[in-house]
Amino acid sequence: MTMLAPLALLTAAAATPAAPVDLPGIWEGTVGTLPVRACFVHREWGTFGAYYYLSRRRLIPLEAPEHGGGFDERGEADGPAPHWTIESAGPSQLIARWAARGRTLPVRLTRLARLTGEESPCSAIAFHRPRLEGLRLVRSRAAKDGVAYTRIVLDTAGRFEEVSFETFALDGASAAAGRINAALGTALTGDPPSWFECITDSLADSPNEGGFDESLTPTMISRRWLAVTHHWDGSCGGAHPDSTNAYRLFDRTDGREIDLHDWLNAGAVHRERPDGGEEIKTLLPAFREAILAGWHSEGADCDEPVRNEDFWTIGLTRTGLVFSPVLPHVVQACGEDFTMPFERLRPFLTPEGAAQVRALQAEPAPPPDRAAR
Repeated sequence: MTMLAPLALLTAAAATPAAPVDLPGIWEGTVGTLPVRACFVHREWGTFGAYYYLSRRRLIPLEAPEHGGGFDERGEADGPAPHWTIESAGPSQLIARWAARGRTLPVRLTRLARLTGEESPCSAIAFHRPRLEGLRLVRSRAAKDGVAYTRIVLDTAGRFEEVSFETFALDGASAAAGRINAALGTALTGDPPSWFECITDSLADSPNEGGFDESLTPTMISRRWLAVTHHWDGSCGGAHPDSTNAYRLFDRTDGREIDLHDWLNAGAVHRERPDGGEEIKTLLPAFREAILAGWHSEGADCDEPVRNEDFWTIGLTRTGLVFSPVLPHVVQACGEDFTMPFERLRPFLTPEGAAQVRALQAEPAPPPDRAAR
């Protein structure tokens, strides 16, 4: 959903009758005989809403049409959109008519909550609670580098069509494994779970819920290190969709997450702490040139942003470090991975980094991956 939505709704609001003053809030009742839950939000530029049938719990946006009153559904149906005509909305009751393809159904709703100020009824957990009930995590066994683990996939039961989330958990009851697994499962914690924030952020100012594809997958499991690729792609209501691909590293001996910038010396990384705040780490131009040695951009628009990017995410493999530039949205398509072997990295490693590289290289080669039980 782009920032054009408020403008479109503003245009529609100027051409349509004002929605009833008592319309905003969370409602529950029936469309025909089918139980539903609905929400309506008023902003300076217009009014919008959404609802879902309790039998399916899949959100249906409601938008004010450009001409005429009421709300049009923005769903899956082909042809003219089903239309809601609001007949009355009072402190406790809402009466409307649902119409589509010559068929008309009564809408009878009772207010569950009003909500005031900037809080969006369509973002409130009180509106979405039934949609979250009964969601489950599907677990299966997998292995990487001969180490078994549990793959975890969120099953949204078809209620959140644009949501895909996958992570994993290490075996074992050690404190280190518990600390790592907690970090890998952060998106699943809380009430509502933190992944749900993307859904509600979008609904604050539009009738469309956000959506994303997120995955955390192991790319290397050594005796000491767990390397993870964390991918996120989606849209949560901002001006543009977003996409990130970050590398993460965990120490299996104590569960700490490691920043690989700290394996690199002052010839590779610039460090500063503005106003005593969090330390900022960027790659120096000379080191970036070493990473990109021999690289030629396939597109003329990509060379400059990649070469001039200060911020990079760094991953660990058994043969070297992988570097990927953290690019702004407009040039995210230019993103690439650049692997620098340990032999070329040696002049840029701290003593601690060099020691960790030697220890990793001394490990025996991992066995081939097989399906775990």
